[in-house]
Amino acid sequence: MVEIRIIVEGGGQAGASDIITANNTESLRQSLNSFFTRLLCRNDVSISVGYGYRNAAKRFIEDSSYNSLFVDSDVSADKVHTWFEKLKTENPDKPIIIPLERQTDVFFMIQEMEAWFLKQPECFEKWASHEGYEKRNTDLISEHSLIRGKSVEYIHKPSEITKILLKHFFEKKMPGSKRKLASYGKLKTAPVLLDCLDVHKLQECDAELSRFKGKFQ
Repeated sequence: MVEIRIIVEGGGQAGASDIITANNTESLRQSLNSFFTRLLCRNDVSISVGYGYRNAAKRFIEDSSYNSLFVDSDVSADKVHTWFEKLKTENPDKPIIIPLERQTDVFFMIQEMEAWFLKQPECFEKWASHEGYEKRNTDLISEHSLIRGKSVEYIHKPSEITKILLKHFFEKKMPGSKRKLASYGKLKTAPVLLDCLDVHKLQECDAELSRFKGKFQ
């Protein structure tokens, strides 16, 4: 059985001297590894995290042992094809061209990885319980005006929506009368949120995850 090697956009800059950034990037890698292991029901998954989509794309092209590349689309599902052209033309002096035969191995988090969280808002309450935060009110997160009744894949910057929802709904009691509102950062927050996702339920409402899983079935 061939090892499944996936490179995913995200994490801190390669070679970063900041020990916190390095540790958090490793935490993100481990959580992504667990996420895809659960999704595929296989134990031979290996994840690498690329700093930014250009870095991830270059590594994917240069190393044919990678089976797949996962990147933020930054556009809705009907426009993901423009990602390849952007990669080729946005920096004319340094175009990045993914060979046609490998483009089907590129998968998109539409429009960002945080869309996975918005598709399954119950993961926020699981995250809060794990991290020691309390819900500030009894409102359903899924009923918040920013996501209620909306097609998540058409939400621009789901990372910003995630940030707003966490701050709106959760707080942590501090010594004295102080309270700390929840905040979001991809490296420090996303790993636990990924661990809180029901990957099989998520796959049912995410065409790219379904396409990816189908590749290895």
